[in-house]
Amino acid sequence: DLKTALGGIREARGCLELLGRLEGELQDAPAVNVTVSPEWGIMREIIVGALESYPDAKRAVAQALLTHAGG
Repeated sequence: DLKTALGGIREARGCLELLGRLEGELQDAPAVNVTVSPEWGIMREIIVGALESYPDAKRAVAQALLTHAGG
């Protein structure tokens, strides 16, 4: 029965959400996406420009940012 299965999944999701909140892994505070701000564009240009002479460092910073953004 699809309706019963979906209800069970919904209940399981609720339990996992509650557990995450209790363990401090989930927060109610809204997320802030700095990448949409004009200031982030300026900072990105400054950082990339400063690293132009250091390609290894530029790659390392880019990888660190991508890794952090992913989780």
